[in-house]
Parts: sequence; C-alpha cells; structure tokens
Amino acid sequence: MINYKIVGVGLVSIFITLGLTGCLYGPEQNSSSPIDPPPESALNNHAEAVNLQEKQSEKEKEASAKEEKATGVELFFLTDTGYVVPYTLNIPTTKSIAKDAMTYMVKDGPVTSLLPKGFTPILPAGTKVKGLDIKEGVATIDFSKEFLSYDEKIENELLEAVVWSLTGFDKVKHVNIWVEGKPLADMPKQKNKSQQLTRNGGINLEIAEGVNLTKSMPVTLYFLGQTTDNNVYYVPVTRMVNRTDKVGETVLSELIKGPLHTSKDLVGVLDTSLQVNKVKQEKDVVVADFGEQLLQYDNQNAAAKDAMQMIVLSLTENLQASKVKVTVNGDQSIRVNGAKNAKSDQPVTRPQMINPNGL
Repeated sequence: MINYKIVGVGLVSIFITLGLTGCLYGPEQNSSSPIDPPPESALNNHAEAVNLQEKQSEKEKEASAKEEKATGVELFFLTDTGYVVPYTLNIPTTKSIAKDAMTYMVKDGPVTSLLPKGFTPILPAGTKVKGLDIKEGVATIDFSKEFLSYDEKIENELLEAVVWSLTGFDKVKHVNIWVEGKPLADMPKQKNKSQQLTRNGGINLEIAEGVNLTKSMPVTLYFLGQTTDNNVYYVPVTRMVNRTDKVGETVLSELIKGPLHTSKDLVGVLDTSLQVNKVKQEKDVVVADFGEQLLQYDNQNAAAKDAMQMIVLSLTENLQASKVKVTVNGDQSIRVNGAKNAKSDQPVTRPQMINPNGL
C-alpha cells in the first residue's frame, strides 16, 4: 500500500529546497520551460486510490468494532470437586447468543482455555447444538446424538448445568431437551425426566440432617469454593430442609450453619453464633436485621464483603426479590470490609453475574 503521508512529506521537502535555491541565487531568466500539469488520468487514478484506502479503513474499523462487541453470559461448569458452578464468559454478541453460548459448554472446545483451573465443560465432546427455540418462557434445546454419550455418574450434574444456564436468560423458566429433532422423554441412563425442567429441581442437591423428605422444601444457599491457584468463587447448593412458611429466616439459619460435613471443600464465612433478628419483604426488597456478630472486621465495626454477598445471593435466590437491605440491630448504615462503597445504607442489588470472568 502506498504511504501517501510519506510521499507528501517528500514533495514538500523538494518544494522547500527549490524555493530556498531561488531565493539565494535569484531567479533564472528563461532557463527552463513551465512545468506541465499532471495528466487528468493520473489525477483520477490518485483519487480512486485514496477512496479505496478510505473504504478499506472504514471496513477495518467496522470489523474491529464487531470483534469488540461481546456479551457476558453466565454458564454452568463442573468443578474438580464435583460441583456445578456458574462462571461468566464474554461471548461475541449475535442474534442467536443463547444458542451460541451453549456451545461453550462442550468438552474439548476452545472454551477450555478460558476457564479457571479445575473448571471443565460438561457436555460430551462432539455435541452440537442443532437448535434452540424460546417461546412463552420455555426453551427447547435440540442436541446432536453425541449428547447421549455422557457419563452416567454425572447425569444429574449435566441436567443442572443445562437448566441453570438456559434459565439464566431473560424470561426462560422451563427447559425441554430434544435430541436429533425429537423430544427426549427421559434421560437414557438414570431415567431423569428431561421435559419441563426448572430451577425448582435444585442444584448440587443435599439433605439436611434429620429431614423427612415427604415434608421438606428446598432452599438454595451460596457458599465459597476455591481453585487450586487460590481464586475464590461462589457455589450454589440446594439443601432440603423441613417445610416452613418462614422461608427467609430458614435460608439465613441454614446459611449460618454453613456447609454440611459431607460437603467437599466448601466454606461458609458467617459466624455460627450470628443472630437473625428479623426478616421481612417489602415488594422487591428483603430487609434482614442481624445481631452485632455480623460485624467481624475493623474492631467489630464492619461486615465481611463475602458475608454480605452470600446473604444477598441466598435471599434473592429463594424469594421473589432482587435487592436486600442488611441492618445490624436496626442500624440502617453498616460498613462493609473490602467493598468499593465502605458503607451500605441502601439495598444491595443481586449481581447479574455471580462469578465474573477472570477468576
């Protein structure tokens, strides 16, 4: 490609040199004939070249802008400790982003290098997403036959990952699984149903000690996990507990108890002596009042950031609310250790992405 800027500089230099020569030695009389103007064809060719260069530059800018457009999508992957965990990937923005996103859950694909240590895609290698139709809150996903080659031991985890990934998209409440253009009535190995699936089925299911399953209900709690290179992430766990009308209080009570003894490498950060004074819901906001045991930092004057996050995630997951207002013995303004805003005197909104890209 011709560098017109360099050519231009060269011409200017020549003209300056010629001009200086004329000044120093005086004009020569009749020493040469006038310079002929360039032919019209040369001017036209030059204009066409400039226009072509400008068009190419615009195309390059457009292509670059398209590459930069990406959307954060929360998908669920399997960890080396056996949990199904959300992780956000930045995926190129397309009209079929939900369908495209599901391809990132296939083993041995390009996504492997994008995941934190210990995270793996859960769909069998070679699986293709042949179609995804979303209508009236129902996502019907059609997989290729390779989907059926999954490991029988992780059938539950596979379903959880698919269902929780798809229901993370706006308005999706139910999921139907098809294979090669036909609905799959049941999974072929453990015979789990594969139609009209919802988040009500839970994730990383566990049963609290002494619970009668015929009189139980699920609550989904968030605890902490850690990668082998010491990065921390949030893990959703659905625990079966005794049925009660006081869902908010029960969620916090179980969260304070922490992970079960049978759990693998999960951590709770709430003090087991923490008191829950009151939980009430006001439209889209849950107000939770705690005892002073919540304040474990800065000489018992600040709450832990992870503790606040676990409270917000757990309450909003189980109640029809998107925000949580945390108080301590009625105090409307508490300090949060490690947070951007040191004080929390306003309701905290549930984050759109739980484990953001870059763990």
